Amino acid sequence: RGLMSLCMEEGATVLAAWFFGTTDMLTVVQDPFGIMEYASRKMQAGMMGFYGRWGLPVPRRIPVSLCVAPYKCTKVDNPTKEEVEKVHAANYGGLRRVYDEQKIYAGYPDRTLHIS
Repeated sequence: RGLMSLCMEEGATVLAAWFFGTTDMLTVVQDPFGIMEYASRKMQAGMMGFYGRWGLPVPRRIPVSLCVAPYKCTKVDNPTKEEVEKVHAANYGGLRRVYDEQKIYAGYPDRTLHIS
């Protein structure tokens, strides 16, 4: 929300973007035994295994598409929290709308976008 506040102060255009296809480039290794979790705790660093083409850490060759939702912020000197929330919701709502419109053309008609 700090970024939205800054964009409102400057009157900037915000580009919310999403790439289709990046989640299919690599496969994350599932660890049912907790070995990677144990090693991550001991090393105090997050670890995960992944593989791509030929079982190597090389991404698969798949098409990647870009989905962009531009949002022009109106210039406000000292935006209130309510105004920032409104712009934040409009920006991410626009991304969700564009995602839902474009996912069919990118080859992902059944996927949904989860923003947390």
